[in-house]
Amino acid sequence: MKPLLLLLSLFFLCSCGSDNLSNSKAEDIIEDCLEKEPLQQKARLQLNQARIEENDIEKYKKLADEGVIELEEIKAEKDSEENNVSDNNDPLEQWRREAEKRRNERIAPNYIIKLTSKGKKHITEGDANNDYVIVNIFKYVVDEVLEVQEFPAMNGAKVKVQYEADDITPFAVLSPRNPSELIIKDLTMKKTSNGWKYCDDY
Repeated sequence: MKPLLLLLSLFFLCSCGSDNLSNSKAEDIIEDCLEKEPLQQKARLQLNQARIEENDIEKYKKLADEGVIELEEIKAEKDSEENNVSDNNDPLEQWRREAEKRRNERIAPNYIIKLTSKGKKHITEGDANNDYVIVNIFKYVVDEVLEVQEFPAMNGAKVKVQYEADDITPFAVLSPRNPSELIIKDLTMKKTSNGWKYCDDY
């Protein structure tokens, strides 16, 4: 009789415990969802004639060093002698010409960017013959589930998740966010008759 009672007690405990959302169970659910829909981070890469600002040029030089792009500087054209001589006695016209020159210098393309065969492997949208493409830079995967807070009355739970970057490509230098930094997000999970759900239909 006692062994039977013990087995029934264990069964009851396991049945109750299986309804709880543990950190490990939440992590498994999120990872299954990420397999279906990865948290892929992307960047827009300008091609052909492009304007690269001075504070960004090192990023593109690094991409060239990595062998994913070819980078060629466009040399600025010098003013013709005729333009320098004409209207030489009109200060207003000279000011206008100088202002136009400075404006053009600020917006004019200063580099030619081309993708190499190595770089083309990271294209996710667009074509290398276009003026720009979208490239993969990295994706986020679960580093750790930090906290699970259940709300039995609502059949739900809030899950605090810490993500880390994975599959980091050379184009990660274009990301506004450092891939070495961990990010934390709060997710909402729903308890259904088929168990806990996050991305699946309820």
